[in-house]
Amino acid sequence: MILFDLVQASPVQIPDLTRCQVASASSDRGPPVTLYFNCCLPITGPIVDFSFEKYKPISKHIRRPAHTASEEYIAKYIKAYELMRALPDTDPRSLKVQANLHCSFCNGGYLQAGVTGDIPLQVHFSWLFLPWHRWYLFFHERILGSLIGDPGFSLLYWNWDDQVYGGNQLPQMFTRVNTSLYDEKRRVAVQRPTIVPLAASTPLNLNDSIVINQNLNNLYQAIVTASTATLFMGGELRAGDDLRNSTVMKNRLGGSLENGLHTAVHYYVGDPRTQLLQNMGNFGTASRDPIFYSHHTNVDRLWDVWRFSMPDGERSNHDDPDFLNAEFVFYDENANMVRVTVRDVLEHQKLGVYYEKGGSDDLWISYSPPARTNQSAVPVAVAAGVQYVREAPLNGIISIGTSFSAIVKRPSEKKQSKTLEVLNIQGVQVVRDEFVALAAFVNIPWAGASTATDSVEYLGTFNIVPSTDKSKHLKVNVKYEIGDNLKRIGISEEEEVVISLVVTGNSNAVTIQGLKIDYEDQEIDYEDQ
Repeated sequence: MILFDLVQASPVQIPDLTRCQVASASSDRGPPVTLYFNCCLPITGPIVDFSFEKYKPISKHIRRPAHTASEEYIAKYIKAYELMRALPDTDPRSLKVQANLHCSFCNGGYLQAGVTGDIPLQVHFSWLFLPWHRWYLFFHERILGSLIGDPGFSLLYWNWDDQVYGGNQLPQMFTRVNTSLYDEKRRVAVQRPTIVPLAASTPLNLNDSIVINQNLNNLYQAIVTASTATLFMGGELRAGDDLRNSTVMKNRLGGSLENGLHTAVHYYVGDPRTQLLQNMGNFGTASRDPIFYSHHTNVDRLWDVWRFSMPDGERSNHDDPDFLNAEFVFYDENANMVRVTVRDVLEHQKLGVYYEKGGSDDLWISYSPPARTNQSAVPVAVAAGVQYVREAPLNGIISIGTSFSAIVKRPSEKKQSKTLEVLNIQGVQVVRDEFVALAAFVNIPWAGASTATDSVEYLGTFNIVPSTDKSKHLKVNVKYEIGDNLKRIGISEEEEVVISLVVTGNSNAVTIQGLKIDYEDQEIDYEDQ
């Protein structure tokens, strides 16, 4: 039995929608820039409760890869977004308000309800990320279908994990100028036929084969090896938890799908010619671009792949009551405000949503990353003067700079069955005034900006998009399962290992408080607490 401090814990609730704050984002680097976002949502009447009977699908919504869509379906898609864009900005079904939903709950537009103090409601960096966005897509899809009179209308997913059949390029349908799917604020360098990298540290001038191998390894590390709900979906966020102020023990934990793959795509599509990487590269503007919804439809699909298609069998979501009972609010196709809970969105088939299998899922699921090293790098690191770093708070504040290496001791006790060996980068503190990526490696003490992410020494990347002044100071823990990596390198019997961290972006923005390797249970039964 594992004990947790659940004192005063409760699920996140719908905020008071009459108390909206104008959000802003700013950067001190380069010419001073401040962007203001009025993401306040229209109140259309009393909030109604979601029920499966009330929102029973008339037909199945089968979501397919965007790059395989027929011209007939693309025309339907373009028409749906034309009608959504044409609605008045005050209409909850308009693209303006749909975009504001994301802005308001991801950029500090509202405060948490029922808690002491002014704590922004944030649905990123925790276990709320995947279920909130699944609900978001569900209602967005229904609105689009209603506008064109097609109750079976289905969103298409941007199959960027497909490294064989062209899904890893920007879907052609979204590049058609003067259509409702086009957004001029996109990075020119990732237009077709460029392959979109899945790690923000990957340069855009590499040849295709190198990018594909790095993408395959990023998918493998972020999805296949992240076998627990906490590692993949993110850690707990309960009412009263504040991402800006927390101790190391209470720091929030974003999941590997969100922190790595998902945010890397946001970064590469965001336009560096604009302030703060609009549109896709900034929480305040990302959902103004129609490709956002296809991007997140693939994120949602990969949640399903993680649950049911992994080599180790079916995996489990969180089952904590504060996760299951967390509440959100969205608009339906009739502009009604609808209260939903996490527990009702965990099985997408109950919502009438199905996914056509990705074209090359099996390739990255069964990927075997190569090892670039075959012996411990600790002796070399010791000779070079690399320091030992212990768990927080024994180290004080450590500035990462552009790169940082440390020797970390592994657990002295024997690993038990049904446990994972996990690296915890403790107390990662980031000033989110521009995009920052923190990549982690094992057994490469010389890791730097040019170190490739295609080998088993690569653990993953924590990507952070710019955010508002109210939420720009983020403090989290970042975790990676490393047992598989150490075994493939051949150093699983070593007592200590070299961990290296590499920063892309503002190197002055990242500090940590400690590095800890420990064993964690593969499954947590909250009912036994």
